[in-house]
Amino acid sequence: MKALFISEWERLWSQRKSKWMIGIFTVIVLLQAWFLRYYGVGIYNNDQQVPLNTWNFPWFLLKESSFLLTLIFMPVFFLNSLNVEYNSGAYRLFLIRPFKRKSFLISKWFSLALIVLVHLLIILGISIAFGFIFLKPDNDFTFYGQQKNAIEAILYTVQVYGLFFIIQMCCLALASLISVIISNAVISFFLLIGLYVGCLYVSSQLSFFLLSVQSIFHTLSTTSNSLYVFAFVIMLVGFGACVRIWSKKEFTS
Repeated sequence: MKALFISEWERLWSQRKSKWMIGIFTVIVLLQAWFLRYYGVGIYNNDQQVPLNTWNFPWFLLKESSFLLTLIFMPVFFLNSLNVEYNSGAYRLFLIRPFKRKSFLISKWFSLALIVLVHLLIILGISIAFGFIFLKPDNDFTFYGQQKNAIEAILYTVQVYGLFFIIQMCCLALASLISVIISNAVISFFLLIGLYVGCLYVSSQLSFFLLSVQSIFHTLSTTSNSLYVFAFVIMLVGFGACVRIWSKKEFTS
């Protein structure tokens, strides 16, 4: 499994497209950080905003970047890894390699989860740098009606980024399931985006796909467990069904 993961990771970074996308994403986040710092306030719902400081800047920069990350960058990485090799015929090699089929799929999930972490670390690194260079380290401030100090703010940052990572794993589960059913990457992309939008209309509890950070703020400020429950169910069903279909899929044609 370790060898498969390393192979998959090297294959992802051997593509010029991956390097260009990381570079473009970094530039966009830098621009978003500059404009966010210029306006000096973070909006955490439709009616309320809070002055930016060193500690809350990472939350709002993630909020600014989350829409682009969820709708463009992550789907491209997910579907490129899951679809392109199938269309090129590379998966036919499964039948002559001494590995279980699901091992190939799991190695892809691990590498793509690491790609998500790389993007989150870019956002977090830029936000910390901007926060300490351009903003005041306000050690006591109010957020969502709760008084926070620096230590609490750091722990809150870990929770926000951790929950966002879980949401992206839900996105990966859906992208994987779509990919093993529909091999065309372009159709899969639009179907995945349509699924995100459709979830918003099906139930407000599923709005975390498009309104990720806003949903995280709400979850952390209340006793609601709906995000955790829906995320767990989506990952369980998505990954489980994907493994089942993948194990029976025919790669010889």
